[in-house]
Amino acid sequence: MGVGEESTAPVTISDVARAVGVAPSTVSRAFSRPGRVSVKTSERIFQAARQLGYRQDAVLRVSTDRTYHLVAVCVADAMNPVFGATVKGVFAGARKRGYMVVLIDSNESSEIESETTKRSLTTVDGFIFVGSRMSDAGLRHLAGIKPVITVNRKVPGVSAVTPASDEGLGEALTHLIGDGRSTVTYLAGPMVSWQSGVRWRSLLDRARRDDKVTVHQLACPTPTIRGGIEAFDKWKTRPTSAVIAYNDLIAIGFMRRAMACGLRIPDDVAVIGFDDIPFSALVSPALSTVRVNQFQMGLVAVNRLLDMVEKPSHYGRRPPSEDIIPVSFMARESG
Repeated sequence: MGVGEESTAPVTISDVARAVGVAPSTVSRAFSRPGRVSVKTSERIFQAARQLGYRQDAVLRVSTDRTYHLVAVCVADAMNPVFGATVKGVFAGARKRGYMVVLIDSNESSEIESETTKRSLTTVDGFIFVGSRMSDAGLRHLAGIKPVITVNRKVPGVSAVTPASDEGLGEALTHLIGDGRSTVTYLAGPMVSWQSGVRWRSLLDRARRDDKVTVHQLACPTPTIRGGIEAFDKWKTRPTSAVIAYNDLIAIGFMRRAMACGLRIPDDVAVIGFDDIPFSALVSPALSTVRVNQFQMGLVAVNRLLDMVEKPSHYGRRPPSEDIIPVSFMARESG
C-alpha cells in the first residue's frame, strides 16, 4: 500500500479485539450474546468498534432479523402503582397484535436495568422503558440495535411517550393561587428522574410569570409513601402554604405525617399529588392530583414499538417520534 493510501479492507472482530486487549471470542459474545460479557468490558468493546468503524450487521443479524413476538417492558419499580397501569396498557396492546410481554423490574438501579436488557437482546423484538434510570448514551446505543420506546422520559434520538406535565401543573398552581396560597414546596422525585426535573421547571416557569406565588424545591429520599413521611420532617423547618409532590405516593405519605403531627389538611397546608393512582381518591382527605392516563401511555408506547418492529425499513428513515398524552388537574379535598 502506497503512502497516503487508505486501506479498504473491512475492520474485523480481530481488529476490535486487539484494540481492546481481549480475545476475538469475547468481542463476538459482546455483540451476539449480551450478558455473557461484563458491562464494563462490553462498553470498551462497543467504543472501540465505533472508533474503528466495525460494522455489527452480520453479528447482530441473528437477533435483529428474526421476530420473536415478544417485547420487554422495563419499569423502575414494579411496586409503584403508576407503573402497573402503564404495564397493563402495554400488555393489552401487545395481546391485540399477537405479541407477548416480559416484565423487567430494575429496582431504581441503572446497573440492573442495563445488565438485564443486555441479557434480553437476543430473545425480544424491542424494549419499552417506563421511568428508565439508564443513561442517555446507554438508551441511544440500545436503540441502535433494537426498537426502543421510553415512557415518561425524552432522550435525543429515541422515540418517547410523555405526559403534558406542564399543562396539569399549571392548572394545579392556578388553583392554589385562586385559593390564596402564596408559597409552594415541590417535593421532588429521584435525582435521576427526567420527569421530576420537567415538573420542577414547569412549576418554576409558571411561578415566574405570576408574582402572587413563590416555589421552592425539597428533595425526597424515595418516591414512596415513606419518602413523603420523611419529607414532612424537612418541610416543617421551612413550612409553606401548599405542597405539590412528584407523585401521589409522596403526597399521601406527607399528608399522613402532617395529620399525625396535628396539622389540618388543607386548612394548614394544601397537598397536591401527581398521577391519580387508584387509591388517591380513597384516602382521607381525598387527594387532589394531576391525572395522567397511564394505561393510555402504555397502549400508545407498545403500538409505536410494534410499528417499528414490523416496519423496520420504514421507521429507520424517519426521525424519532414523541407522543404527548394530555393530563388534567383533579381538585379534591386535600387542596
